[in-house]
Amino acid sequence: MIALFCGLALAAVALVAYDYAKVDPTTFDLDPAMIEVAESWNGVTFTGSYPEAIASMIAAQAGNRPVDTERCKAFDILWLGNSQLHFIENFEKGQHSAPYLLRRLLECPDTTVPLGVSLPHANLQEQYVLTRLVHRRLPVRGIIVQLSFDDLREDGLRDDFGQLLDAADRAALRADPVGQAIMAKAESQWQGRDAGEESAALAGFLQKKLEDTINLKLTENWRLWADRKWLRSRLLIDLYGIRNAALGIRSTTIRPLIPDRYAANMTALRGLLRYAASNDIRTLLYVAPIRHDLASPYDPKEYETWKREVGEISHAYGSKLLDFGALVPDDQWGPLNENADFNHFKAGGHERLATALLSAVTAMSRSQ
Repeated sequence: MIALFCGLALAAVALVAYDYAKVDPTTFDLDPAMIEVAESWNGVTFTGSYPEAIASMIAAQAGNRPVDTERCKAFDILWLGNSQLHFIENFEKGQHSAPYLLRRLLECPDTTVPLGVSLPHANLQEQYVLTRLVHRRLPVRGIIVQLSFDDLREDGLRDDFGQLLDAADRAALRADPVGQAIMAKAESQWQGRDAGEESAALAGFLQKKLEDTINLKLTENWRLWADRKWLRSRLLIDLYGIRNAALGIRSTTIRPLIPDRYAANMTALRGLLRYAASNDIRTLLYVAPIRHDLASPYDPKEYETWKREVGEISHAYGSKLLDFGALVPDDQWGPLNENADFNHFKAGGHERLATALLSAVTAMSRSQ
């Protein structure tokens, strides 16, 4: 018994120590000199980089609609991207991300709103759902989609979408074959992920009320129980690090395509463009910038095949496609080391991206 209690005590101390540092699974491997930026115009937020922030941005925009003038009409453009859109490498005070810089360049910046909606490692299934979600709440007239080959390795909707989507969103998604497939997979994965759903299978039974009460009390009075989400994230990140160290995986290691995930994401892209076309929403696609001072982490043949497929899809749905793969010069990326970042760049890169999109976005807004 003494040995048992000593072991339990030692394990408890180790667990508390392990829980001390909270690790964000979306930013743990990023350069500390890189800063996440949220943008606003005339005091109204118009970017969001995680589900809760996106919901707040939508509410802010819905409550502060631009006022039309004779020369400038309100024109909302949904700009979908990953963390490349909201992180600035080597950030300095006064610098801004591409959505703000683009808005500042526009002829009618007070009424043409590039809504920057970006999630770390966002996949095209999430972009499809975000398109439907934002369009239900705001009069979106144009959509810009950042295309990142690396994000085609991601799959499904992250847990936070469970709180972001209301009943009407879910019903609308289920009415479309693409949305139905995404929601079926997501809701199956969400089952039991948070306190509100852990006992969902017991609905209608007395046991559910008892388990919910116990869970609530433990959460309120025991930090380790409340921190289960963070503990799980840190454990997965540590396992990820051990795997990479054991296999010698670095940022420059070739990342092979995952066929099933690739197919699901490309189907979502087609669904997004089809939905936009059916709602008279203009669309613009661009291949995301990537650094070229190191060997690419993508298989060259897979990457080029993907770009050809994207070209065919964009042509089929009347969307404009731009290739910005080589847009950002070498000196605008982060540190050059074994964990070099291929996705995030300095403020100069954001300026180049905004400038490169200006003519296409101007043409999009003038065609209303």
